[in-house]
Amino acid sequence: MSESFDALSASTGIALPATLRHLIDSGAASYDDPERTAMAALYDVEWLSAGQAQQVIDRWLNPARQNGNLFLPFARSGAGDAYCVVRLRSGEEGVCMVWHDRPVSHLRYASFDRFVAAEYVTVFADLALIDDDDGDPVAFLRADVARVAGSLDPSLLAVLDDCLDKPAAEHPYRQGTKGRVEMVTALIGQDEEAALQARLGIADPLAFDVRARWES
Repeated sequence: MSESFDALSASTGIALPATLRHLIDSGAASYDDPERTAMAALYDVEWLSAGQAQQVIDRWLNPARQNGNLFLPFARSGAGDAYCVVRLRSGEEGVCMVWHDRPVSHLRYASFDRFVAAEYVTVFADLALIDDDDGDPVAFLRADVARVAGSLDPSLLAVLDDCLDKPAAEHPYRQGTKGRVEMVTALIGQDEEAALQARLGIADPLAFDVRARWES
């Protein structure tokens, strides 16, 4: 599998981030062995195989269709949006989610590790986002974070561990600016989530144009 992603890296000119490479090489970035699958607790992030990633590039996220922007997909949402390592034609690099049905997406993270940490923070603020059949979302999160701990930036791992040390409790949560406030079970409150997301993300996310997947 890593050789195939190495081929994608070579063809796109985008280097695989060290943590992503480690997860691929270890078999944790797949569903071949559910006990080893990493980042399973993240909300709406589904790993792609190298073959699936190649199809996304061929059919949608290739520079000829995307005005010179370069993408190396590694995961997708249930709706078909693509999580990618990206190099924009203006030279900026990082990790983003590319909307499949919107004309503009944003480069929000300077590195794969920051993307991973931010996605966990989202879940920490609402444990209902975890599909945990065993009924213990915190234990599920701890085991999941442990699968990336060996390769993740230590300073970012410390952020996650600090959150995991907090007890699960009821916190007020507002979905969107106009949503009503609801109580959710979480490790951190929404204000702390917002502060952490501001630390982890690019201060001014870079907008870039996207040609929709179905456009010829």
